[in-house]
Amino acid sequence: MITRNTPSNTSVKKLRITLAGLLALTVVPLAAACGGSGSSGGPSITVGSKNFTEQVVLGELYAQVLEEEDFDVNRKLDLGNVTTLDQALQSGNLTMYPEYTGTSLVQALGEEDADYPSPQATYDAAEEGYESRDPAATLLAPVDYNNSYAITVPKDVAQEYDLETVEDLAGVSDELTLASFGECQENPACFPNVKDNYDVNFEEVTLVDSLGLRYQALKQGDAQAAIGFTTDAQLLSDDLVVLDEEKDIWPYYYAAPVIDQSYLDEHPRVADVVNPVSESLGVNDIRNLNGRVDLDNEDPADVAEDYLENNGFLE
Repeated sequence: MITRNTPSNTSVKKLRITLAGLLALTVVPLAAACGGSGSSGGPSITVGSKNFTEQVVLGELYAQVLEEEDFDVNRKLDLGNVTTLDQALQSGNLTMYPEYTGTSLVQALGEEDADYPSPQATYDAAEEGYESRDPAATLLAPVDYNNSYAITVPKDVAQEYDLETVEDLAGVSDELTLASFGECQENPACFPNVKDNYDVNFEEVTLVDSLGLRYQALKQGDAQAAIGFTTDAQLLSDDLVVLDEEKDIWPYYYAAPVIDQSYLDEHPRVADVVNPVSESLGVNDIRNLNGRVDLDNEDPADVAEDYLENNGFLE
């Protein structure tokens, strides 16, 4: 558990998915969560999120608990990648959004890597980096799970090529297609990290930013390996194999809300509202929430509301 003090004041192409597969996997209305504002008359706050399921769920959790405490919330969920969100935060178009500590260090704060010895050290470095910027931001309490990268292959591919580790995959990568995503390709800690440490040379790399479509690509045979996250609900399937990463190349990725420092100074109560929600979330909780959206096609807002009600955050 990471602790903190409460603040004072290889070619790349787009993957072609069949129309039927696309329709089947775009039922969940993530984009519908992009707008929306409360009218409580309390302090106004704009909550954002990146453009994948877990981020939208986290954004909804924070937005709803803030609304419960009479904040006037404007949602800008499913907004884009880390660059888009960080620019919006710095320009004042967002007040807060959840970001992963390793991602913060490399992609938002410009560090060469996020090679820190512990989750707490990673968190502390990210917090210090945000607080030293102008305009300054800071981190609220993190969640209680590490959402790191994972390379997954279908079970039949693992059996055909005798794959158990990323090292095994590297040896046959020139015969296989990898389904990746834009942010991973750009993040030195993600795909470039794999390439540097394992000398992979995939026959093709396809960019599939939608998490659900990335796993659908594995199911349809359009890709034989995919990069995802350890909290992906799809990894509960017996038809998928997560390859062991034996060199410990992944940084720590604990989600924590990044918030504008001036707003927090003016409204310190936001930390008291949001921190308990983050601290309640373990890996099984988030896998379940992700699964209800990605596998059961439930609305992220409904899933978030159920979690908050069941855990005593909403009356």
